[in-house]
Parts: sequence; structure tokens; C-alpha cells
Amino acid sequence: MFRIAICEDEKVILDFETTLVKEWATGAGCPLELDNYISAEQFIFESEDKAPYDLLIFDIQMKNMNGMELAKKLRARGCDSTIIFITGVPDYAIEGYEVGAVRYILKPVKPEVLKSLLDSIFSDCAKKAESYFVFEQGTDVERIPFEKIIYVEACGHYVFLKCIDFEREWKASFSTITVQMEKSGNFFCLKRGLIVNLEHVRQITRTECIMDNGEVLPVARSTYKELNEAFIDFFKQK
Repeated sequence: MFRIAICEDEKVILDFETTLVKEWATGAGCPLELDNYISAEQFIFESEDKAPYDLLIFDIQMKNMNGMELAKKLRARGCDSTIIFITGVPDYAIEGYEVGAVRYILKPVKPEVLKSLLDSIFSDCAKKAESYFVFEQGTDVERIPFEKIIYVEACGHYVFLKCIDFEREWKASFSTITVQMEKSGNFFCLKRGLIVNLEHVRQITRTECIMDNGEVLPVARSTYKELNEAFIDFFKQK
């Protein structure tokens, strides 16, 4: 699902941009979830408890809080969504770099310009998604880079995720987690209910796997040879 939010305080323009995005999604065969906001204040109030957006399309010149101010506030909170600014005046380039905006589109918006940009961003997001583990707990959604994950362990009906600088534990099926891990090609199963990121393995013995954070994990006797080969192959490819 590709999640987009449009924030524009002119209703006619908001409806026009909404139509263009829906037309693009239909033509691209993209599963779309689209939310519209008529002001920055409405966006802040209503989007707080929603899953992160992949793309934000903000009008810069809105009343009260403008689109640039909204983007800065979101970035300060850790939001990493892609941002497109729509503007009537091309005078915000320097500020745009500060919030990582990918593009400015001048009004009036040309359908071919917006749709071409959406094609590019959707393609980039699809590639980026392959580098992330999507952690879902209730309505909360968090994207965690695979490279930050050290190991994942089943703990009864729960899954424990050990990362470089944080940990997560939640109720889930371990088998569904391993399916996601397989996307990166960096993970290896040491024993039932325990997989490690080969990128964080420092040393292997016949009974132990020593991680770069100093933790020592058990290795099943039957997997040592395969683990050793996977470890060597992984670092040959780097």
C-alpha cells in the first residue's frame, strides 16, 4: 500500500491534485491510500495516530502554519516521508534542502509533471522497502533498517528484536517475521527460533556465534558447517 497525504488550503486545487493522484495510481496499478487535509493544523491533529505516509504533498503558502513550517515540524519529530512542495513562487529552494524536499512543482500543477514524479518516487519507495523490516504493533507501524538488526529470537508467543541501539518485543508468529528477514538475504537461522544478521557476526565456533556487540549466541550442531559457508560467502560479496 502506497500512502500519500495532500495538504492544501484551497479546496479547488486540493480536489484537482487528488484527482491527478488517483488517476496516476489507477494507471500505475498502485494500491493507494490517500488522505486530504485542508490546513497544516488539521494535518498535525488528525495524522498523529496514523501509520507513516510514504509521500507528503504540501502547499507552501497556506494560512497560519505554511507547508514549509509543517515539514520542519515533522522532520523534527523524526518523520522520514518523501516530500513534494507545491508553490506559486520559486523562492524556497534553500529551506527545502533543509527538510529534504525532493521537488518543487510550480502552480498551476501540470498533470504530466506530477504523474512523472509520482512514478519516480513510487519506484524509489519500492526499492527502499526492500531494505526495511516493517514492525507493526496494533495501529503503530515502524520501519527498521535491516542493517540495524543484530538478531531476532522467538520467546514463547513473543518475538524479541535486538538492534544496534534499541530493542523491540511484541506478540507475533516467528515464522511471519522470518519471511520478511529473507528479503535482505543477510540473515541465517542458528537454531529453531533464532536468526542472526551475518553483517553483525564477529566470530563463529562450532557451538557459538559471537556478535559484534559482544553477545554470544548458541549454534545448533547441525548448522555449523552451513553457517560457516554462509558467513564466508556473505563477506566475499561485500
